[in-house]
Amino acid sequence: MLHRLLPLLLIIAAISYLTFNFQSIRREKDTTTSCCKEEEVVKSDGKFDENAKVAIFNNQVIGYPKTSLSYAYELATTQNPNPYTAVLGTTTADGKEKWIEVSLNEQRVRAWEGDQVVMEFPISSGKWAPTPTGTFNIWYKTRAQTMSGGSKEMGTYYYLPNVPNNMFFYQGYALHGAYWHNNFGHPMSHGCVNEPLANAAQIFEWAGPVVPPGQMIVRATAENPGTRVYIH
Repeated sequence: MLHRLLPLLLIIAAISYLTFNFQSIRREKDTTTSCCKEEEVVKSDGKFDENAKVAIFNNQVIGYPKTSLSYAYELATTQNPNPYTAVLGTTTADGKEKWIEVSLNEQRVRAWEGDQVVMEFPISSGKWAPTPTGTFNIWYKTRAQTMSGGSKEMGTYYYLPNVPNNMFFYQGYALHGAYWHNNFGHPMSHGCVNEPLANAAQIFEWAGPVVPPGQMIVRATAENPGTRVYIH
């Protein structure tokens, strides 16, 4: 019986081999390894782009929730003062370290204060390019950011205006809200860490550096340091 199945098994193996290598070749044409270039990040003003009318993900025009994004942005910047501004830095008022854990195996984020988890939610890490692992610190935050990249040839092109609550932890890699999919718990990005919108907004305000009132961006300093991010 086995010898009769052998030709079929060889065909399946050959198809699998060719598919894997074809995808590897095609991956070389998609050079996107994060949502943004570092030089683009520092030029961002973090303001909401009212002129943006369309969003594209994986070559497809998607539902772009401009109204709800705009409302959340306005609420965060004008009507909802950050409850954590009383404690600048990477510790709580009672001296516990605030830090973020990203588990790639579990596809989850946990926000810690000392040894206590204060937030936990599913995320989507790198699918088309890996999410960096190691220990980092948030070095830049923007309230809104246009992200684009991918490959039209591969079908991975994306143009995503007004991505909310961006926390850049390494070069152009960020933890940020994602409105273009709801597949959290599974890799979906080019290396960044996609978060559900409500969770992204909450952890953005919790983590350092704290965005000063009236500002849309902030860069970490010794006086206003960035929260530690541990990715494994």
